[in-house]
Amino acid sequence: MTGDASRSSFPLDRLPRHIAFIMDGNGRWARARGLQRLLGHENGAISIRRISRFCRSIGISEVTFYALSTENFARRPKTEVSLLLRLLKDFLVSERAELLDNDIRLTHMGHVEKFPPEVLRELEETERLTREKRGMILRLALNYGGRQEILDGIAALAAEGAAGKLSAAEVRGMGEAGFQRYLYDPSMTDPDLLIRTAGEYRLSNFLLWQASYTEIWVTKDLWPDFGVPALQQALKDYCSRERKYGAIHDEASGQENGSASRSGGTPEKLGSRPIR
Repeated sequence: MTGDASRSSFPLDRLPRHIAFIMDGNGRWARARGLQRLLGHENGAISIRRISRFCRSIGISEVTFYALSTENFARRPKTEVSLLLRLLKDFLVSERAELLDNDIRLTHMGHVEKFPPEVLRELEETERLTREKRGMILRLALNYGGRQEILDGIAALAAEGAAGKLSAAEVRGMGEAGFQRYLYDPSMTDPDLLIRTAGEYRLSNFLLWQASYTEIWVTKDLWPDFGVPALQQALKDYCSRERKYGAIHDEASGQENGSASRSGGTPEKLGSRPIR
């Protein structure tokens, strides 16, 4: 599907700016086919390319993929983690042409300093090569945990206070927007839509600060099977929702009552329905 044809399916002013993905089900996909788990992860990487390309074609500004959690990094068998990191290294090299051709900037969030030097080298090189791209941001959450991100932010804030760079009054008055600069990627907008595959109804320690008002959409599709038709359905559902951000919507007048705020802009009237 071309970008123009895809965009015509949705009201452009209601599309999410930022979509986050919890990519679940690679192992189950492989097991159901009698394959090794690594093949599930390899096919999952193909899904990242497919979904990123479509998001770019319809004008999505940011996509964030939960590629490796802190829990997975610490608790999965070392052999599986090593294979995942090797796959990540291959992905970073093989996707460079795709990223450059589609004006996509790749970035990351998480404790990647614990990765092998050869993986870090390719990550840094891909980020360097795509740094000036402006079409879309593709962000990989790597060895990432939402609780740890908040703790790290508090630690950085406390360090500045201890060094005399911040007064107690400045800390008390900084608000949410002020604290955001201590998170891993201060420039990241809050995700408008979070999609989780494989039918699980939990955040799994992903973007706990940023996803406070994020719309959630769950599908039973395993991540390697998740494709453009499913994403289109998620977008169609998202565009039908009314996002209130704590305000009261007067259906008769179509006006919002009460205070409503959002990082990155004025809240659209996209609403909230039960999780699917």
